[in-house]
Amino acid sequence: MIGALLGTLAWPLARAQGLDVSLAAAMAEADVRKFSVIVGDTRDAPLWQGENWRLKLRHEVELASWHVPRARDLVEAGYSPVLRLERRLAGSQVTLFFEGSIGARLLSHTSVAPDRNLSTAFQFADMIGLGVQWGANGGSSLGVRYQHLSNADIKRPNPGMDFLQVRYCYQF
Repeated sequence: MIGALLGTLAWPLARAQGLDVSLAAAMAEADVRKFSVIVGDTRDAPLWQGENWRLKLRHEVELASWHVPRARDLVEAGYSPVLRLERRLAGSQVTLFFEGSIGARLLSHTSVAPDRNLSTAFQFADMIGLGVQWGANGGSSLGVRYQHLSNADIKRPNPGMDFLQVRYCYQF
């Protein structure tokens, strides 16, 4: 099921020319650790271009493994459209960025502790982050993200999960 979901979500990315791959590690409450591989594509033309800043759109497909100490480990798959506000630093190949997104996730199961259940396998993933990008044509980036997973009260209880994530990205 997760493979079919990833195949469906990755179809638009498969047609892209400038793909990037990210490796990410995140921590959450209840000692949950998450390790992710993220395949992304940034649209070439900005959505908005100012004198110093520009707004770009990224598409990201994520596959993550959660290490859950007091319950069974789980797998997460999902898609997020990411809006990124960028500013290239004068006289350099370094770009500062701020980003945000609301995406969708599917979890292999919902238990993250004996006394904590996320209620639904379907979750929304809200994210804000910041980082720096460097190198010719974007080369690499390093960033920090805060991510909140929640089912938006589709079913209660809805405790959600909050992650602090560090991400390294390499663009091909």
